Amino acid sequence: MGRRGFTLIELLVAIAVGSLIVGTMLFLVVELLRINRREEILTQTQQDMRRAIDYITRDAGEAVFIYSTPAEVVGQLNDFPRAGEVPVLAFWRLDPLDPTNANVRTFFNTACSATFTGARLNECNTLRLRQGYYTLVVYAQQQNTGNDIWGGRSRIIRYELPKYTAGGLANLNITPGYAEPTGTTNNFANWTSAGNTPRNISVLTDFVDNTDANQATTGLCPDGYLQTPANANNFYACVLEGTTRANPNDAALTTGSNQTLIVFLRGNADTQNSALGSFSQAGALPTLRSEVLIRGVLDKQPGL
Repeated sequence: MGRRGFTLIELLVAIAVGSLIVGTMLFLVVELLRINRREEILTQTQQDMRRAIDYITRDAGEAVFIYSTPAEVVGQLNDFPRAGEVPVLAFWRLDPLDPTNANVRTFFNTACSATFTGARLNECNTLRLRQGYYTLVVYAQQQNTGNDIWGGRSRIIRYELPKYTAGGLANLNITPGYAEPTGTTNNFANWTSAGNTPRNISVLTDFVDNTDANQATTGLCPDGYLQTPANANNFYACVLEGTTRANPNDAALTTGSNQTLIVFLRGNADTQNSALGSFSQAGALPTLRSEVLIRGVLDKQPGL
C-alpha cells in the first residue's frame, strides 16, 4: 500500500497557519524594536533637558546683571530675534581671559604702551586689570517646523554678543555694534548698541515642549517674581524683582538689578518621525526647575 501525501487543502491550511505565526512574531519583533526606540528617545530627551537646564543655570550664575524681561535689551540687537524666536532670558556676564589661549598670551606678553595709544591704551590697561570683558547673552525658544532639520517640537537657541571678535583680542578688535555697558554714556539697565550687531547664535537643545494651552500659562512664578515670557509654561524664567532701590531713601523697591532667578524647562519626546508613532502628551516630561543666585553686585544696594 503506497504512502498517502498531504492534500492541497491541508497544505493551504498549514501555509496559512505558518504565515499567521510568522507574521505575529514579526509584528511583535517590530513593535518591540519601536518601543525600545521610543524609550531611547524619551531617555535621551530627559538627559538633554537636564543638561540644558544645568548649562543655562551655570551660565546665568556668572551673570553680573540680569534683565527683568529680555525686551529691555533685545530691541537693541539686529536680526535677533527673528520671527518665531521668543526671548526668555537676557543677562550680562563677565568672561574671564583664558591664559591658555594664544591670543591672550600674545596680549599679555606685550606692553600696552608699546602697542596702543589714546582710548585703546586705556582699554588695554583696563582689560589687563579686569582680566575679562562683558558679554551679552540671550536665551530664546524657536518652534520647529517640518521644513527644518530639527525633529522635536521646539528648540532653545543661545545668542551671544562678546566684546571682541574671534581672534581679535590681540588687536582689541571690537565686535560690530558692541558698546561697553559700564561706560560714562551707557549702563547695564539702559544699554544702547553702537550700531548693527551680528546674528551670533547656537542651538542648545532640541525636543523642548510647546506651551500647553490646557495648562495655566500665567501666574506660575512665586510672589515677587516676574515671569518671562508671560504666557509660557514650557520654558520660562522667574526673575526676582526689587533687589535695589533707585534712591537709598525710598521705601519702595524697584526692578532692574535682579539677583535671584528660577528657570523652568519641560521637554517632549514627540518626534516628527511618524514611523515611531506619536508620543502626544505621554511624551511630555516633568517640568525641571533650577534656582540661581546671581553673584554679580554691580548697581546693587544693600537692604536698609
